[in-house]
Amino acid sequence: MDINQRPHLMKLVFTLSGVAFVCVLILLIANQMTHRQIADNARLQQLRIIDAVMPIPHDNALYDDTIKVIDPQYLGSENSVTVFRARNADQPIGLVLMPVTAKGYSGNILLTIGIAYDGTLLGVQVLKHQETEGLGDGVDQNKSDWIKVFTDHSIVKPPVEAWTVKTDGGEFDQLSGATITSRSVINAVRKSLEYYQINRDNLYLDQSNTEN
Repeated sequence: MDINQRPHLMKLVFTLSGVAFVCVLILLIANQMTHRQIADNARLQQLRIIDAVMPIPHDNALYDDTIKVIDPQYLGSENSVTVFRARNADQPIGLVLMPVTAKGYSGNILLTIGIAYDGTLLGVQVLKHQETEGLGDGVDQNKSDWIKVFTDHSIVKPPVEAWTVKTDGGEFDQLSGATITSRSVINAVRKSLEYYQINRDNLYLDQSNTEN
């Protein structure tokens, strides 16, 4: 190699290295922004679902007034469940449990459940599921109105023994072709109400990020 060409070669190497560095930096920034956008979209979805199951007017910062609880027996998972507490004039008026886990036919179904202070269901929404399209996916509020059937029910309305599908002698219709999914969601909602009945007073205590 001609010694006179070395400076030009070195300059080319540095230029290409600089371009490569800038490209990598742009990709890293774009990747970070994409992840942030995905996280923001997921957060917005969660907030919309929380609002949908907590229609009672409240004057506290619902999204910040939270505790975390763990109870696999009633809430369906070893993972923590966030409890969003709604208050008006410092008095508890209801809460939202998210996520409560039901065991669907194709995997876990994550539910968001709103409960009024007196134990009446304010609404149930699906946060995430893996059910089969055209069958079990009817559990999703974006696919059908089936999930709305729980609104205004409570642990005594209907009686506990009626918290199952009609084909099992219960009160609730089942999703067409998705009996296992229907039973599982109904059972998860009922057990959430039982959990609320047992723990109601503790769930509204002024504490932050504690686990029961």
